[in-house]
Amino acid sequence: MNTVRPPRWLKYLLFVVVVILIVVFVQWIRGSNTSGCPAEFENTTENAQVFLMGTIGGAWSDPNRDCWREYVIQPELDRLGVTYYNPVVEDWSEENAREEAEAIANAETIVLVITENHPSFGSLAESGWAILSAIERDQTVVMFIANEQANEDSLRARKIVLSQAKTLAPQIDELIMVDDLDEVIAALDILYG
Repeated sequence: MNTVRPPRWLKYLLFVVVVILIVVFVQWIRGSNTSGCPAEFENTTENAQVFLMGTIGGAWSDPNRDCWREYVIQPELDRLGVTYYNPVVEDWSEENAREEAEAIANAETIVLVITENHPSFGSLAESGWAILSAIERDQTVVMFIANEQANEDSLRARKIVLSQAKTLAPQIDELIMVDDLDEVIAALDILYG
């Protein structure tokens, strides 16, 4: 009896389909978080030493949401044994606004990061109030604002905020201006290491 063997390309196609199904299954098992950022993190206002303020860049489920907190700063703060408040939540509410206000008022340090990945108009607008309030409360502010952005209005706002901060920085010891996320980490190491 003569057996017919499937062509080699069909075997490869079947292999690829099986791999895709495994990947889809694993994603389904992990849950509904479609963001590139971790879904699980502790967000407490009690004794949070550092408030993480700045670019979010999209809805919770946006796979392009900016994850500088979760992947860069939070691991460093964990290593240093420093508590922090990450204001990013899946469904923002007025209760979250109250928690944020409490956390920022009680933190020792505000880390303000505006990345180049998103326009971040809201964070830019909040930055002046945050810095002014931090000065009044003798808090330290570590500030990184990327001076590149495709959106012209955002770029203009960044230049204004940076210009004003550079004018204030020599007069305020608690305002630490840095040029990238690595320098944010270095500043946190100096403050808490």
